[in-house]
This record gives sequence, C-alpha cells and structure tokens, in this order.
Amino acid sequence: MMKTKELAGLNRKIVLRRSPQRQVEEFLLSQVPRFKAPTNLRRWKHEIRRLRMAALSKIYLRGWPRKIVGARPRIVWGETLRPDPSYIIRKFRFEAFPDYWIPTLLYEPLGRQGKLPAVLNPNGHHSGGKAAIYKQIRCANLARRGVLALNFEFIGMSELGGDIDHDNIGLLDIAGRAGVGLFYLAMRKALDLLMAHPRIDTTRVGMTGLSGGGWQTIVLSALDPRITLSVPVAGYTSFRGSVKHKDIGDWEQTPPDQATVLDYQGMTAMLAPRPALLILNEKDDCCFVARHTKPEIYDAVRPTWRAFGALDRFEFYSNRVPGTHNYDADNRSQFYRFINRHFGLKSPTHDTHRPDEIYPESRLNVGLPPEQTSVLVMARQCAHAAARKLTMPETALQRRQLRRKLAEVIRLPRYGRATARITRRRKGIRLMELRVGPWLLPMTWVPDDFVRATWLIVNDQPNFAELSPSLRVQGTRVFLDVLGTSGFDVEFRPLSMIKTAGQRILGIQVAQILAAIRFVAKASGTPRLCVSGNGPCSALACLVAGALEPSLFRRISVTWELSTLTYLFDRATRFPEAPSLYCPDLLTVADIPQMMALLEDVEYVQPGRCVRTEKVRPFDK
Repeated sequence: MMKTKELAGLNRKIVLRRSPQRQVEEFLLSQVPRFKAPTNLRRWKHEIRRLRMAALSKIYLRGWPRKIVGARPRIVWGETLRPDPSYIIRKFRFEAFPDYWIPTLLYEPLGRQGKLPAVLNPNGHHSGGKAAIYKQIRCANLARRGVLALNFEFIGMSELGGDIDHDNIGLLDIAGRAGVGLFYLAMRKALDLLMAHPRIDTTRVGMTGLSGGGWQTIVLSALDPRITLSVPVAGYTSFRGSVKHKDIGDWEQTPPDQATVLDYQGMTAMLAPRPALLILNEKDDCCFVARHTKPEIYDAVRPTWRAFGALDRFEFYSNRVPGTHNYDADNRSQFYRFINRHFGLKSPTHDTHRPDEIYPESRLNVGLPPEQTSVLVMARQCAHAAARKLTMPETALQRRQLRRKLAEVIRLPRYGRATARITRRRKGIRLMELRVGPWLLPMTWVPDDFVRATWLIVNDQPNFAELSPSLRVQGTRVFLDVLGTSGFDVEFRPLSMIKTAGQRILGIQVAQILAAIRFVAKASGTPRLCVSGNGPCSALACLVAGALEPSLFRRISVTWELSTLTYLFDRATRFPEAPSLYCPDLLTVADIPQMMALLEDVEYVQPGRCVRTEKVRPFDK
C-alpha cells in the first residue's frame, strides 16, 4: 500500500485539456439562451404579461406567503429635517415583511402647485447607504426641481448593515423561499408608499440608482408598469455578458432559475416604449464597463424600441469623467436632462444644491425597533419549519417517490457512460482525465493487489495528507475531484451562476459521482463500491448519490457532521464555504434523516464520531 507522503498532491499534477474555470464558463454559455430582440409588437405585449407573471411566481416571490406579499406596510414616522425653504426631508421606516423595517427618507417639495412627479431612489453596495453623498445630492436636487424623491435603504447597507453578506439569502432558497424576494418586496412596497402620496402624478414616476441600485431599477421597472421612466446606472448586463466578462454580482442579482425565465436583456425590452436612459462608465473599476456592456443591453435591445417607433425614448450615455463606478455630476446632469424632457420640467441640467444640504450619516439615521429581525434569523425560522414538515419514507413506494423528488430538486443530469484518458503513470498509479457528460474531471487510480475492496474517494480539499480517515482505507483507492472541489476548484461567483442557469451544483456533483462509480466498478470488476466523502460538499454529494442509487454502494464513509441540514443555518455557513449545499428547495424535500433512510442495504459510517455503523435494511415495512 502506498505511503501517505507519496500520495500528497498527486491530483494537482493532472493537467486537464480544459481548465475547471473554462469548463464552467463553457457550460454556463451552453445553458443560457441567446437573446433575440422581440419585434412583433402584438405578440410581445402578450408575452410581457406572461413573463411578468412567470418571473414573480417562479423567481422573485417563489414560496412567499400571500399574506406577506399583499400586506400593506406599516409605517412609523420620525422627525422632519428642513435643509432649505424649497423642500423638507421626512424620516420614516416601513415594514417590508414581518419585523423587517426599511429606513427611508422622503424629500418633499414645498410651495408647488398641483400634482408632482416622483422618483424612487434605491442605492447600491455603498456602506453609507441612503446617506451616500451622490444619492443625497441627487435627491436634494430633485426636490428643488419640484419632484418627490423617495430614498430608501438597501438591505445590508447603513442601518441595515447587519445583513451585509447578501449571499445569506441563499439560505432562504434552500428552505423553499426566494431569497431575492426580500429585495423585491422592499422595493415594491417602497413604490407602493410613494404611489400613495396625495400629491403624486402617477403618470410621471421614475426610478434611478447606481450599481445595486441600477439592478433594482431594471428589475422593478420591468416587472411593475407603474414606473414610467427608468434610468439604471452601471447596474447589470446580460447573463451571457456576466460570464464572458466576469461581471457576476451577488446572489440577488443571479437568483435561481432566472436565466430560464427572463434575462436582463428581456427586462430591458420590457421597458419599451417607456422612456429609458442607460448610463455606463468607460473605466468602471467595479463592473459593467461600457465597451463590454453596451452591446449586451443597449445595442441588442434597440430593435424592440425601433419596432415601437420609440427610439427617441431609448438613450445611452457613456461617462468619461471620472469614468469610474459613479453617479457623480456628469451622470446626474444626464439624468436631469432626461427627466426634464420626459417629465416636462423646466429646470437646470446641473446640480443646484448648497453644500450644507448634505448631512452626515448619523443625522439621517431613522432608527430601527428592538424586534428588528435579520436574514439569518428568517432563514433559520424557515429552515426549522420546513424540516418539521418532513416525514420518513417507511415503505418501498414512499422511498421511490422520495427518490424521484430528490432527483428533481437537485436537477439531476442524466449523463451517459463515462470514459477515461490516462495522462500519466507513476509507480503503478494512474493519473486520469475522466469524461462525464460535458465535464473533464481529475481522477487518480491507486491500485492494491492484495485487498479486493475498491474505494472511490471524493475530497473537498486537495491535500490528501490531511485526510487520514480516507487514507487508512484498505483496497484500491480512486480519488475523484468533482465540480467545485479539490483539483476541480472554481471561483465561487461562476459556480453561483449554475443555479441561475437552471442547474444545481449538487445535482451535477451527484451525477459525476454516479457516473464515476459505474466506470470504476466496471474497470475494477467490483459490483458495489465503498465511497468516502471528505468535507461538507463531498459528504453530502456522496450521501445523496447513495440515497438515489443504493445498489451501486457497499459502504459510505463521510468525514463531516451530517445530522441535519439545519446546521447550515444555525452555523451561518456561507456560500463560498460550501457552495453545493446551497441547493434551492432541498430542505422542502429531504433532510439528512430522510436521505439516510434511502440507503437500503448500505453501511453508513462517520469516522471519528464514536458511534455504531448504520445499515438501512432494504424495503423495511
């Protein structure tokens, strides 16, 4: 049997014909549909209604109770600031969903007659949030122009900074509730409040924001026709553009399955024929550089606006000064010019505020109540509620039904027969490239001529020497690196887009393991393999694979605490730490106990736990 030091690092020497990063990018591009601008207006108008309903039901409000979605937000008013005789700033907070309050500022013009136009102002990933200087300046200038300006806080920023890790909303997705729904409900209910203002002119309602504020602008403007003018600034690109130019945002910007329903190019087309100005920056130091993004979201969608005869309402501007990720004076002047034209305003196209109208952040704080909840708390509550509803499969029929549901929720691919290519031999060890469907995986075959058992070993991390439980096994050892693990490690942002394209990381891993088991079993002449999963991702993938096809397994050994998926929520496990565990809706179908109940006639071991080996008898009851 080969010594531990001789095995350490072997997988890292396997040179694949295509790097893991390139494979993931190519896979994503193969899954995301190409966009074709709609030009049949009659058909497109019907399609817009269908797309809005589908996007809300399948993406943005999936799993959210109707009573929460339809509830009128409670409001608590605070103090009023008087920075100038021409307007006031009214502080308030509103309840977007139970016990989650959004601090908000309403810039309200004074001394104006008649109905007033209005602009909804979201902000992006800027720690100052609603107090960001560029945003204060814009709202103050809107109020000076006689425009109602609602400045609401972005989840994770300023007073809501406790939720700064936006990928935590993926925990809600695991429990069956769309994480992006938090953001959608917050902005939609902010719009509800603005539309309820007694002075608003409902035919002149705009929305604009930078970065994450630009993302909010395109989403709400596309899905809510009450927005009559839209100016997103450096906030999004197409999904294909995201992959090609590595402009991949947080979880809410790439929610599960969105690419299968509605890409951002389609959202942009849904704005037509309403006025829309797309602003990008030429030297953007964050994302969405103009030369990359303009072809994706402006040029590609112009045919739709042309078909509406509305090209004069669809504009693009590329900022050069400063040209970085900004909504500074030059971009604001373009916005003022645009609303002057389409809202019928006669006001300057430059900033007119005084410096003393811009407040320090502390002066704009609204305050949150003691019962304010958080994304993690909501996710934990949803997870434990989902787990309590699950029942154990006690009959053969119930097991078959659960296997079908489990395969569906992980979107299990059906790959054909795996093939292998030997890349190198060393002292009897074979370094191999295993082809499974579209994937080329590193595999190391370490034979043992004295022990008949064959082990397939899957590791989260590449250093074999640190994984003593798996190295002490007796028999032929086949080390396999599946998607997102060990020698097939990929930066977590592209991995996060797999769920956006309608696939699941966990499902791909399970399919790769099952294909590898069949290959190894045939090559070794071993009908049932022993399988070891080391680390959270590998352990869960091996367990799910065994639950789906137990006849391929003799034994499953996992070196990770696998008792319940609710541990993910209680420990606040982050997506980059265990990306495949962030499988949407998984906890609505099965928790660890239900999966273990499917391991018919398979030994289940957790080394180091000091507990008896478990073995589920086939067809109990």
